[in-house]
Amino acid sequence: MWKYVDVGEGEKIFHKIDECIFSKKTKYQLLEIMKTRDFGNVLFLDGDPQSSEAEEHVFNESLVHPSMIGHSKPKKIFIGGGGTGLTLREVLRHKTVDQVDIVDIDKEVVDICKNLYNYAAESFSDPRTSLYHDDARRFLTQADGGYDCVFLDTTMPHHDDIAAPLYRKEFFDLAKGKMTSDGIFATAANSADYRYSTRFASIVKTLGSVFKFVVPYVAYTPLFGQEWAFAMASDNKIPMLNPTQVDKKLGQRECKNLSFYDGLTHQRIFSIDKKTRKTLDTEGVILSDSIDSQDEIFIPDVSSHLETYMNIVDLSERSVLKVTNQYHRTF
Repeated sequence: MWKYVDVGEGEKIFHKIDECIFSKKTKYQLLEIMKTRDFGNVLFLDGDPQSSEAEEHVFNESLVHPSMIGHSKPKKIFIGGGGTGLTLREVLRHKTVDQVDIVDIDKEVVDICKNLYNYAAESFSDPRTSLYHDDARRFLTQADGGYDCVFLDTTMPHHDDIAAPLYRKEFFDLAKGKMTSDGIFATAANSADYRYSTRFASIVKTLGSVFKFVVPYVAYTPLFGQEWAFAMASDNKIPMLNPTQVDKKLGQRECKNLSFYDGLTHQRIFSIDKKTRKTLDTEGVILSDSIDSQDEIFIPDVSSHLETYMNIVDLSERSVLKVTNQYHRTF
């Protein structure tokens, strides 16, 4: 069997499935763990791949370490989402960290990943970690604040889904108000592929409406089959460190056994191509709660979904399994 992901109107990525380890519709989303031929165990949420056994370090190290080393001494950290514990694992590598508040709305995702996708399960038992099951936006409203770094590790937003309110100006304003004066906000920012990078541009533009400094960057993520976008934001200028400085800081923090990120990788991920830079400069909109600017570019096109099929197919039989009346949402 093969599982496919719709990248765009004319492109799908197929993954060979050796075994379905787990599948359940939680209160918030469809959670699947599939053993794939190339990537080992892969976590899917609502049909979209989130991370894989073989290369999860690419996404998680890229999300966390540029911001952590960009801050002089990050002690108190907030993570919105992050139910796998993988982002948490990377944050906890830094010996400066005293406290991490991680807020994932879906308790079942956390519990199932601890047992069946347990590449960072021990991070939840670290004494510096406090885990909450709540809406991240509501939690931050009531939190004391004082965060040195804030990370978003959620599914990519679709119109009116549970992640969408976390990618709007109002949430970025809220997060900024809960950060220290030199705090750094970091998030994944959708696909950096030129065909879809208007979404990347919108997240960057929205961050720029709240923070004085925004630094976008990209990393090729094999599971997604494309470069994936990230962005850091702060009211303090974020230092652009050279490879030697990055490696020195990682050593000082005792960040050991990283699989992807180091000084040379840091230099590479901040080298964005000319076409994408132009998109970031000229396209995108500020996303907000206003009904007139609610994530229009993230609304799935359902006009072509005349049939409602789950995204699993048996290519040998040229058949598709019809199992749900929900269309498949992608990037």
